[in-house]
Amino acid sequence: MRRFYDSLLRLMRAGYWIWFALLTALTAFLCFRCLGIKAIDSWDEARHGISAYEMIQQGNYLVNTFMGEADYWNVKPPLSFLSVAAGYFLFGYTAVGLRFFSALSCLLTSVLTGLFARRYGKTASLFTMAFLAANYFPFKAHLARSGDADGLYLLLFTLAMLAMLKIRDHPRWLYGCGLCFSLAFLTKSFHAGMIAAAGGLFLLLTGELKRMSPGRWTGFLLSAFLPILLWAALRFRYDGTAFFVHMYEADLAGRTAAGGIEGHGFPFSYYLTAIFWNFDYIYGFLSLLVLCGILCRLIRPLRKTPAPLSAEDWTGLLLWLFVPLLGFSLVSTKLMWYVYPCVIPLCLLAAVFLADFLQTEKAPAWLLTICLLAAGAGTSVFIWNNYADNVRGARSNDLQTFVIEQFGRDDGLTGSAVYLDAYDPFLYANTDCWEQNMRLLAMLEGDLDCRDGGVRAFLEQDESCLLILSLPFLADHPELNRYEVLADNGQYLLIRRP
Repeated sequence: MRRFYDSLLRLMRAGYWIWFALLTALTAFLCFRCLGIKAIDSWDEARHGISAYEMIQQGNYLVNTFMGEADYWNVKPPLSFLSVAAGYFLFGYTAVGLRFFSALSCLLTSVLTGLFARRYGKTASLFTMAFLAANYFPFKAHLARSGDADGLYLLLFTLAMLAMLKIRDHPRWLYGCGLCFSLAFLTKSFHAGMIAAAGGLFLLLTGELKRMSPGRWTGFLLSAFLPILLWAALRFRYDGTAFFVHMYEADLAGRTAAGGIEGHGFPFSYYLTAIFWNFDYIYGFLSLLVLCGILCRLIRPLRKTPAPLSAEDWTGLLLWLFVPLLGFSLVSTKLMWYVYPCVIPLCLLAAVFLADFLQTEKAPAWLLTICLLAAGAGTSVFIWNNYADNVRGARSNDLQTFVIEQFGRDDGLTGSAVYLDAYDPFLYANTDCWEQNMRLLAMLEGDLDCRDGGVRAFLEQDESCLLILSLPFLADHPELNRYEVLADNGQYLLIRRP
């Protein structure tokens, strides 16, 4: 049995780059496959998509707008909007363009973390990649397959923490950590404060703070704050302090207020129970591995020599995991994607502890073999569930599909005024107003002029316009029969008023 087990480990190590390439390809498949199929969501994704679209149309890449006016609801600095705009330039006005850089950011996060984990061994690196591929929730909402700020923010948060862990290797990584903090702030505003908190505690606890010369301090402060100050100065010239006041009220004061903003108030234990101790997904098992590793570190008879982690790396990874987790648990407003950055060190620590255990010479070979095969098989099941739900299960909805089928950016209907009086599957209700997701889709597909008011407003118009109508509603409006029906798919009608 020992010979068989040693052969398995040699196979993993000897073919490391082949396995790493396969896991990278698997992650890329999970990120990009069917990326443009899923229905566009309202709120963050639609708001980012509309703002990026309007940036291009208006030629203003500093100020995010919504419906032509400065947006004081989605009060984020411009970097995430610029990434969506770049996706439009590369892939056109499509859902793929909307989401491309989020997917790329997720892929880079996984690859760079996996490469960093090589310092703890090839086995730990491969398990890190596999655990990240089984990372269900970021593929479900607000990250890899969604066109908003969180994918880029996660990449920058991860790069900041990896640079922090390499400061002892070379002091210049401190400047990289500061720059990533600055770019993270320009992506997701005050959320980047968790980088500052974890990084500051790391410098203090490891003694790096005392070793910093005035020159290093100056370089660090410039890298961390100069980009933010340059943006703030440019933004101030546009609308004074208005944007900064709304940014503070929404992203800091509002989200820390008692009860939570927009109905998202949950108890302190929300993230622990919903994610980290949830055994319906891989997170519960990873948390158990990390807990066992921490206990082995604390209980002297179980402590291994040499330790799998240096004292500095141990400190940095625990800060990376627990500072955002505890910080966002203390905030009244709780959304699952706030703690996505904590999942990266969870996967990394679990991989390190598992790999260290699998290389224990005193453990029976049969036990190690069972643990290795069980870890591989179990992770594969969670990866499959991730694929089945979030990739193969990606779906548009009937109303969005109808709009996609009927409009194009180069046909005779481009730029038309369009009214809506239809059942919206996103709302689970009838509506005569354009939801944000439908408004974005109409912009992307045909640069349409979306107007509210439904059948009533359509009939009151004297100019040429279009109406999207649920087929059953036609019986309530017989006066529509005198207009031309351009399309009828059995659910929705496209009617034109000449």
